[in-house]
Amino acid sequence: MYDWFWNGWYSGTTPGTYETASSVPEMNAASGTLAIAVVLAALVLALEIKRRRA
Repeated sequence: MYDWFWNGWYSGTTPGTYETASSVPEMNAASGTLAIAVVLAALVLALEIKRRRA
């Protein structure tokens, strides 16, 4: 009944058989801290711009 769904959307794979995901680089503590710092800096900059326009 659902062959059209599995064959059309999942390229012929059957339910329960999934392809493995590609490898994703891990995030270490240093790059995580840097990412948080970038987001916080952007937030502070946006708030400062908003404050100066008001």
